[in-house]
Amino acid sequence: MIDLAAANHTNRELELMLDGRKPLAVFCDEISVLPHEEIIPEERFRFYVESGLFVRDEAIFNAGFHAGLGRDAMVKYVLFATKDEAWRIPAFLLSRKVSMRAPRHTEELERIESALLGYTDEETDAWCDHVFSKHAV
Repeated sequence: MIDLAAANHTNRELELMLDGRKPLAVFCDEISVLPHEEIIPEERFRFYVESGLFVRDEAIFNAGFHAGLGRDAMVKYVLFATKDEAWRIPAFLLSRKVSMRAPRHTEELERIESALLGYTDEETDAWCDHVFSKHAV
């Protein structure tokens, strides 16, 4: 049995990337709250991008109308990948674009994004069982 809390990469992205156990880190939030170092840790990653160890990209997506904002939510994604795994950035952005146009987020899209982020098959299986099982609804 996978401990989902222990498997989670949140707040450990840089450590896992430097250790070679994570090829891609993705951070995002609505643009009205950015910049915010605790949400998108630009400064923590800056040295590794400038030294060429990592690559960085960003994209902004319209996530649709948000009642709390009274307007469309504009979500900024900032992605960091190890230099040799930079192909994961456009692949992840494509999966997000597809997901935002789909009527709902599917297990298949979750599995693609989990693989791109570097989760193991076992971790992904456990996560998808947790999120998409009939009992999780």
